Amino acid sequence: MQKIRIGIMVCTAQRPKMLENCLHSLITQKILPEWHVEICVVENDSEPRSRETVDAVSAGTSIPIHYTQEATRGIPYARNKTLRESLERGYHWIALIDDDEIALYNWLKTHMEAVDQFSAHVSYGAVQKNFEKQPPDWWYPEIPNHHPAGHSLPRASTNNVLFSARLISPPADLRFNPAYLYGYEDLDFFEAAYARKFKIVWTPGAIVEEEVPASRVEPTRLLNWSKSSSAAHVQVSILRKGYLRSALKFSIKGMRRLLGGAIGSAFFLVLAKFGSKKAVYRHYKSRMRLARGLGNLQGVLQKPYRYYQVIDGQ
Repeated sequence: MQKIRIGIMVCTAQRPKMLENCLHSLITQKILPEWHVEICVVENDSEPRSRETVDAVSAGTSIPIHYTQEATRGIPYARNKTLRESLERGYHWIALIDDDEIALYNWLKTHMEAVDQFSAHVSYGAVQKNFEKQPPDWWYPEIPNHHPAGHSLPRASTNNVLFSARLISPPADLRFNPAYLYGYEDLDFFEAAYARKFKIVWTPGAIVEEEVPASRVEPTRLLNWSKSSSAAHVQVSILRKGYLRSALKFSIKGMRRLLGGAIGSAFFLVLAKFGSKKAVYRHYKSRMRLARGLGNLQGVLQKPYRYYQVIDGQ
């Protein structure tokens, strides 16, 4: 009887210590006898900075760990390299996890049970964030997903997901769109899968823990994320609805946010100097609005801020 071939794919860039922790969590997964599991690390860099880390972990496990590089920088390029590797190695199921995450012991088993139990093509798992430093109170709160296991979803992201090779094989042939260099490439991929009637289910028991370094929750970094996210949404609209329609919509929205955010941030900054905590809160909320407005306009000009060029962690 042919074993089920499962590929666990990890994209990484200049974070060998985080990658090492991630790989150790993967080689200790519960593996069933009817599975053949392999791990593939795709380093998104022209230099093999993590090769030694991969070799060291590989020497201590019977699970095959493959290493390859994608020299063209950008998350969609690295993700597409994982898809090419998956097809070449004949995986039936592909799991994606980020290099700054640690999979709990039954992570893979829970994903595989979910696709079997719910006759699904995609299983999307939960992410528990471990903050080195807590985000400021003006930032978006972490809102847990309380849906039950098997709840149908219209999309997923790539930080904790298992999906059938049918998504990337003919006739579907889905790929990550390299136009999305600033975010949203994973949501776009799974939205396209959902549109093609592939079933995506929520699997809260398939848990990964994400290590969030303090640098990622510094105010400037958070504001830059807001800017980049807003630019990415403009990019999505341009690709799906056309440039003129999108440019008109987001130029108006961007200018409105820009004006309101600039006035609000300046006004509340003055009040904050008198020691008002509420004014500090409103000042940063206004700066977030300003950042989103700048992101909208940069998206319209098609020159968005490249948030992911800065690497947090090590």
